[in-house]
Amino acid sequence: MPRIKSTTADLTHYCRSCISCVKPTAEHCSECGSERPSGGWFPLDESPYRFLGKTIDERYFLDRFLDSGASGHVYRARGIRFTRHLAIKIVDTNRAGDEEFREQMVRSFQREIDTLSQIRNPHVVGVYEAIKLSETIFGLVMEYIDGQTLDQLMEDRQGLPIKDAVSIVQQIANGLHEAHRSGIIHRDIKPQNIMVEKLPATGLFARVLDFGIAHVVGSNQQSHRFLGTPLYASPEQCRGNLQLDGRTDIYSLGCLFFHLLTGQPPFPFTNALRVMDAHLESSRPRLEDAAPSVEFPPELENLVAHLLTRDRRERAPDLHLVHQDLTAFLKGKPLVNFGSPPDYRLHEDDSLAMWSEAFEKSEPGGFHDFVSLAERTSNELASDPTFSEIGEVPGWDADSEVDMVQLSSFPSPFSSPTPTITASVIDRRGLACVLVDHSPCVYFMELGDGGFRSTFQQSRLVSAAEVDLTQGMLLIGDVSGELRGLDLGGEGARVTTFEGSPVALELVPTTSQLYVGTERGHLHVFDMRTNSQRELVRFPHAISSVYARPGRPLLVGLWDGSVAQLDREGKISWHIPMAPDTVASTGYLDEESYFALDSQGDLHVGLVENGERDRSFSIGRGLRTVRHLDDGRLLGLSVFGNQIQIWNIFLDH
Repeated sequence: MPRIKSTTADLTHYCRSCISCVKPTAEHCSECGSERPSGGWFPLDESPYRFLGKTIDERYFLDRFLDSGASGHVYRARGIRFTRHLAIKIVDTNRAGDEEFREQMVRSFQREIDTLSQIRNPHVVGVYEAIKLSETIFGLVMEYIDGQTLDQLMEDRQGLPIKDAVSIVQQIANGLHEAHRSGIIHRDIKPQNIMVEKLPATGLFARVLDFGIAHVVGSNQQSHRFLGTPLYASPEQCRGNLQLDGRTDIYSLGCLFFHLLTGQPPFPFTNALRVMDAHLESSRPRLEDAAPSVEFPPELENLVAHLLTRDRRERAPDLHLVHQDLTAFLKGKPLVNFGSPPDYRLHEDDSLAMWSEAFEKSEPGGFHDFVSLAERTSNELASDPTFSEIGEVPGWDADSEVDMVQLSSFPSPFSSPTPTITASVIDRRGLACVLVDHSPCVYFMELGDGGFRSTFQQSRLVSAAEVDLTQGMLLIGDVSGELRGLDLGGEGARVTTFEGSPVALELVPTTSQLYVGTERGHLHVFDMRTNSQRELVRFPHAISSVYARPGRPLLVGLWDGSVAQLDREGKISWHIPMAPDTVASTGYLDEESYFALDSQGDLHVGLVENGERDRSFSIGRGLRTVRHLDDGRLLGLSVFGNQIQIWNIFLDH
């Protein structure tokens, strides 16, 4: 039985503002100062935080909920026999869905204990002991840090001065270097895993948290699943490389450094697959490109470049050298190790002429040394409890540069408020929509008053979706290249398989032709009556959207932000850069103009005659997809927080 006692007699309620225990008679919360609500404080037995107000192991009283992570919930605790605060991570393996995951959580817990017990560094959170509360519940007693996570600090301060950013990264490098000397690779360096405390004498003091998915070099510990957070993952993590070393943390630290300096990660896409693809195949963005209003010293640009090289053989090899340069920068001295540019080209020539030449020389079945999504991710990626979600942007402003009228709004079906959405589509008549998250689960929702909803749990990560209400069927493509049909009545069957993951699906109205764009840049047309397919054309980047209507040329949007127009035989009329980010949706507005929505929520309008961009409108990253309906309307779908909104979008064209 768990060694857990009930809460003390005088702390029977809690404050919802800061999630800490309060006395029922208190006029104000002693933690955050909130006034007692008119109906009184909320009883602890109604709290969703199971261990809040409990005493565990007869020694620690949990008086405040702090945070949730992939492996457990963290509470603040105070000792029964002393007044010092501690932090206790509660790991309940019953959260896992099956025996394999329960065993994995136990291994992760034990690994974190073993890892932290080997490190004695002020910039790594200290661990004191582990407690077994029951056969399935464990507690990890750690140092309590009275501060903020780094992402909270960035949000509160709306950015950090360059010297503060350099100082924080210098301290993280200090802590990680000692871990690496002990043969320990963190594998999940991100702002949420860094605690920052403001000390009176030294200013901001950073500590590394959460070694729950750490890797010990030389051990036989292996996982065929993606472990980490896509926004900050190294290319070798995205590729599924099992032979990791300290350079994977160095790349992640570079991503975090880039975020601190510019206000965004190097590849700030909202689609996990798109982020992982960018780490593997996109050119590294420069600091000055991500934050043009900030003047960055050239040596800092060069240092970040050395951290973010895609080939780890060219990356900074050791955090001791990185720490030396960061220390030199803070002292106003020249960087001795990485002050010069690395010996590789930061930007590749992506001209259409070079693309065409490359395609003429490429062999069927691949483009250069392409690594597919199926190779770089696991079929179990979505159900892995260590798979971290990409949070939503901090604001959604629908009062944009275009007229938008909200048609409907309804609660999202997701199990978490900020899911990683891997596919989304609106029915061409505006009657329904489909959203897919990383769990992986497909949600079908009617947009009318009925509000009918169906949920389809999948075994593989879904990379594309299309809906055909005339046939009552959903079409989904997954990372293994398989295309499946899901009957709204619940039946499902494989339709066909493609080389490379389908990323864009478009069913032509009144026909049985399905256009399929893959991550390899191949555009296929599939006849659903005869189950036959043929390849139309190849592009040098993944195809992210396709628009097809009878009597009109095809429009194809790509992950590099370009748009192409081609006929039904695959002959390209024009192919030009359109957006600075992935083209999430495209389509014709009328005979003379077309649109392209990018992943940043900007809507671009171009000329059909030559493809040239005419004008652009900023809407917001909450806008996930736009579809030009059969009746001529432009309909948009936004997801923000726990709400889904459907919009009529009006462009003056």
